[in-house]
Amino acid sequence: MAGEIPMVELPWLHWEKQVEAIRGLLGDGTRRIVSLDEVRRGFESFGIEKYNAFSFYRRRLEAMIDILVEKGILSREELDEAIATGRVRWRDLSDPE
Repeated sequence: MAGEIPMVELPWLHWEKQVEAIRGLLGDGTRRIVSLDEVRRGFESFGIEKYNAFSFYRRRLEAMIDILVEKGILSREELDEAIATGRVRWRDLSDPE
């Protein structure tokens, strides 16, 4: 026997809440774009190194991205461009000039 599993409720980080909200929107009864089963399949397809490299919510995010790319809803290039645009906006908002 390995002992008891510690049951500790950890607070969610803001980005983790956002990932969960996005998953809920993509998989809700209206949109049905990405199912929870597809996210689980995404986790299983990572391989041990990628799986262990990420936290639970990062794995969930990566799986959703992979599925959206696989379905042709989003390309990696579009995602990279959106991330770059967001970083510029964030930098501009954060710069107190």
